Amino acid sequence: MKSAGKARSNGLYRHIRTSKEIIRNLLNYFMRMIYSCLVDADFLDTEAFMKQGKTERDPGTRIEELYRKLDKYLENKRWMENKKPDTINGRRSEILRHCMDMGTQEKGMFRLTVPTGGGKTIASLAFALRHAAAHQMKRIIYVIPYTNIIEQNAQVFREILGEENVLESHCNIDYTSSEELRPMQLASENWDKPVVVTTNVQFFESLFASKSSKCRKLHNVANSVIIFDEVQAIPKKCMELFNLAVNFLTNFAESDVVLCSATQPSIKDLKENNLSECMEMTEIIE
Repeated sequence: MKSAGKARSNGLYRHIRTSKEIIRNLLNYFMRMIYSCLVDADFLDTEAFMKQGKTERDPGTRIEELYRKLDKYLENKRWMENKKPDTINGRRSEILRHCMDMGTQEKGMFRLTVPTGGGKTIASLAFALRHAAAHQMKRIIYVIPYTNIIEQNAQVFREILGEENVLESHCNIDYTSSEELRPMQLASENWDKPVVVTTNVQFFESLFASKSSKCRKLHNVANSVIIFDEVQAIPKKCMELFNLAVNFLTNFAESDVVLCSATQPSIKDLKENNLSECMEMTEIIE
């Protein structure tokens, strides 16, 4: 993780100099990150000892290989070939190409604003995989407020990347029902998969809950591409806390954040604890 002296955002420096409360909160995240490493290491060592090294864990395929899988999928579906801007599919292809080009950008925070039906799911995945491969990042985490959208997106990701590489983590999923799902059950404990699709509640419990089982996965959020889909659904009363968490993840935990929505919230209207600067991935296409 980065030290405070190497934070990427000048805006964050401003807050560090003017708010002792924010400094305390950032130190809290650091302590929780260290605690997460300790808890997960303890669980994994105990598990390895009890199972004599045969833990049934499967960390999945490397990000670079997943990017090649996506590239092959797009080639087979001819997603990139339609260049007619006066058609829906042409606009979807335009958005996809632009997101893939943005995948080579430096690490930071991004905003993806695409109208409903614009192919945001595939476009954001393409950006995330290319960006993660370019910067040797560990995983991609989708944070979505509604379980029905999670289930739809996860099914699309499984079709492209393979079932063994996509972990759904929410209340409707039960990996204990079958012995064949044992690797997924173990991965759900610490998010040890290359692609994780989860809810806002699960994600923020990892950052704020008092249970060690919730905090255990936090260190695996570091050095990840985190995509907040339907970001406008986050309650306004939670926005300042959301901003603080996102600033920590992008400036200190080596993670990159993408804010996805057809209607981006007015995050910058907040008087305090403003969000770090975002790079726009696309213009709004009408």
